Amino acid sequence: VSIPEYKGIEVDCTVSDDEVQSQLDSFVSQNSTEKKIKKGKCKKGDTVNIDYEGKTDGKAFEGGSASGSAITLGSSGFIDGFDDGVIGMKPGETKDLNLKFPDDYPNNKDLAGKAAVFTVTLNNTPKLTDKLVSEKTEYKTIEEYKKSIVDDLKKEKKDSAGSTAYGQVENKAEVKKYPDSIVNIATSQLDAYYRYTAKQYGFDDFNTFLTQSGMTEDTYNVELKKAAQSVAKTQLLTEAIAEKEGITVTDDEITKEMQKVEEQGGTVDELKKNFKELYGDVISIEKYYKITLLTNKVIDMIGENAKIKE
Repeated sequence: VSIPEYKGIEVDCTVSDDEVQSQLDSFVSQNSTEKKIKKGKCKKGDTVNIDYEGKTDGKAFEGGSASGSAITLGSSGFIDGFDDGVIGMKPGETKDLNLKFPDDYPNNKDLAGKAAVFTVTLNNTPKLTDKLVSEKTEYKTIEEYKKSIVDDLKKEKKDSAGSTAYGQVENKAEVKKYPDSIVNIATSQLDAYYRYTAKQYGFDDFNTFLTQSGMTEDTYNVELKKAAQSVAKTQLLTEAIAEKEGITVTDDEITKEMQKVEEQGGTVDELKKNFKELYGDVISIEKYYKITLLTNKVIDMIGENAKIKE
């Protein structure tokens, strides 16, 4: 595997107005049922609660419908014309919006350039007020609450700076050859996990689970191979950087990591038993934890050397 530059990676930890607004929209939607305005037309800047269904060629398309969605008019992120079409509606009103997806629509190429009809119902127009904030949070005003959101989002981004930077490095890395041994282990490990998940959802027959998930056995195997190669790439890159930096994992560290299960009331023996039932002889639990800990150490190192943009 090629090793791109992994020190000095810039990580953008700035917080956009849209990110803050999204948090505010969720807060209003969850906490303002008793504050909803039942009359009057909505205007730009209002946070509104809507149901909508999008159709192309008379058929609903995936991801085009939702109920009880809170959006802020003028900055919802929907395609052009959506917000403008909702502005002026009254609570309880239903309206068809005749729109068109951009020719370069990135989220779904099948929808690019297509005409669509969105049937929108305006449920209510919740209001964000100082009173609501003081009643539902530890803050007294909207501005204080906004500042707390910004601070929390910045902290989240800084805390995950290592993972973010590592992701950039991994995207640039190129695997020259996938070792069969690593890919085979990853394939078996992932397959065992997916089959276990299917049973947890009540599917004794895995093929029925695949059908319900919109996959055939062939498409599943293709996706399984891609996922296994992704896991293999991470392991190869992690081990290459670790060797270069002299980063290692000791047996004692592995033991201590497994013993953390005792903090949740479990035992190491139970952990090993459950691991064995899930993965069989595909990979030893010690090997699993060694790879995990090594990856975490590499990510932490890259994060410590990242350039944080605030």
